[in-house]
Parts: sequence; structure tokens; C-alpha cells
Amino acid sequence: MERPIMKPIGTPAEELDTPSLVVELSALESNINHFHSRFLDSQGPKLRPHLQSHLSPAIAHMQLRAPGTVGGAAVSTLGQAEIFAQHGIDDILITNLAVTASKVSRAAALAKRIGLTIGADSRRNISDLGTAATSAGSEIAVLIVVRGESDFLGVSPGDAPALAGIVSDTPGLSFAGLMSSNSGSLLDALSNCADEGIESPSAALTLDEITSAPASLAGITEMIAGSYALMDAANLGLMSELRPAARILTTVMTHQDEGLVWLDAGQKATSIDTGLPLVDGISGATVSRMSAEHGGMVLEAGASWDIDLGSKVWLIPHSIANTVNVYDFIHATRDGKLEAVWEVSARGRYD
Repeated sequence: MERPIMKPIGTPAEELDTPSLVVELSALESNINHFHSRFLDSQGPKLRPHLQSHLSPAIAHMQLRAPGTVGGAAVSTLGQAEIFAQHGIDDILITNLAVTASKVSRAAALAKRIGLTIGADSRRNISDLGTAATSAGSEIAVLIVVRGESDFLGVSPGDAPALAGIVSDTPGLSFAGLMSSNSGSLLDALSNCADEGIESPSAALTLDEITSAPASLAGITEMIAGSYALMDAANLGLMSELRPAARILTTVMTHQDEGLVWLDAGQKATSIDTGLPLVDGISGATVSRMSAEHGGMVLEAGASWDIDLGSKVWLIPHSIANTVNVYDFIHATRDGKLEAVWEVSARGRYD
């Protein structure tokens, strides 16, 4: 559990204790406005923001207040759904499966309080969800998960109609449509359902790349995306209008070796599972290595070196979803000054 050293509102960002996860509000607001504007066509698909990318109710409400959404959000786990429901989000899609008895029961209980949609890819799971919902006196909306080429969850497009029919016939459940990470598989499944006389209320596509063009995917009703709000190193350049709103503020601890600086942010503060963070604002500087608590930053040969003990360095996380999960708090700034401190309420909810 992080123990933040709270600073007064108005504190300059670089006076925050380090390492700190800092979000610049002007960049966040700009990212939301730019990305949501792609979904304003009343005839095209709508956006369902995926909250896994920040785990923060404050940011979730900013996204849902913006135009172009379906009016609800997506999360990765039932535990995350429970947290966001407590913070006023009443339309939630879980993009994962809930198969254990305890999770099925919790899903049925949560569906009494909010509009809950969950994925399923087996007859047994569908039966269990229906039994639990009937017992709880609730109704769970179910999306059939359709497998893409690189997926391990989901059924083939050809098997989707049979499961859709089972959901429709199961008390306690309603058939909500289809979901996939692959547009081709999703459209094939939609076609197969139509051939069987099954109307799919929605077709939800989870976006691996934020550049996917809604207009080119006729038949898709929902796009599920999340990294656009805060951005990260993995997605930089995919949309030129978006910029990194979330950065990690670090401090130079020592530079005893020529050309090598050690920062006070290591693996525990940056989450490097998918890649090392980028250095922001220092030409020729890169993070080359990390220990648990420290990060090693080097400069290209010939680059100027004007960093001293205590200097501040900004890092752009490689994966924002992985990084926010290691912080309890986000420091929200505007024009470089602290404006709010937000709790990362859904961090660590893997259940």
C-alpha cells in the first residue's frame, strides 16, 4: 500500500515526492475530446471506454460525460466492476469470463444493482450464470465471446449461433450480442447468427490498436478502448492528436559513473513487463536498465549532460494499464501545478 506524502493544491508538479504518477489534465481532456469525436456519427459504432487503463473513477466519469459513448464502460474483472459500481457507474461490461462459483454468485448479486454484461464461451458457464441470476432475482446480460486468431478465450464464429440460442433460452439471462478482439471473426459470427435467424443486439470489438477506424467496420456497434485517455509509450504515434497525459516523476539519486544516472524509480514503480519507459524531454536520454527500486538512464555519446543530484526526470510508462496498477494515487496537475489527488480505486482487483 502506497503511503503518499500529500502536498497542498497548487504545489508545482516537480516538488511532489518521487516517484509519483502524475496526470496533466489538459492532455487528458484533449485526448478524450479527440478520441471521442471519432464516434459522434449517430449511424456508426459508439465507444465503450475500458477502465482497465487507469482504474480511476474520476477519469471514468470524465470519459462517460464526453459524447460518443454507449453510456457505459468496460472492465477486465468482476472485482473492478464491483469497485466502479460503488462509484456510480451503472452500465458495466466485463470483458472476461466469470466461472468459479463465488464469482458467478457475485455477478448475479451485482446485476441486481447495475446493468451488468459479461462474456461467456461455454454451455456450462451459461447454465451456471442463469442459475445464479434466477436464484438472486436478477438478470445478467451475456455476450458470446468469439475467438480471434491470437485469442485463447472464445468460440469459433461458427459456434456462436448455438450458444446465442442457449443464452436466449436460459432463465435469468438475456442475449446481449457478440464480442471479439478480431473484427473479421466478429463479423463472421454476426453473419452466422443472421443466417440462423438470430438478431444480435450488439457487436462489441475490443481494440488492440487505437487507430482502428470505426467507419470501416460496418456492423460493429461498440468499440472498446482505453489507452487513448492517458496514452503510453506502446501507443505513441498511433494517433498524432494524442499525447502522453500520464508520466512518472522521478529524481536523480546518483551519477557516479560517466554517462550513467540512477533514478529513484525502478521496476516496482514503472511496471516493465512489456517494455522500458521512455524519457520525456531530455534529448538522447534512454532508460537502459532497472533494478527493483532504481532506474539507470544513459545519454547517447556526445549528448550534453546537465543533470545533477536531485534533478527531476519524467518517464512515460510503456504500458499505462500495468503502471497505474502499482499506484494507489494519481496526482492530477494543470499547467504544472497540483489540482487534485485521485485514488486508483480499482487497482489490485484481479478477482
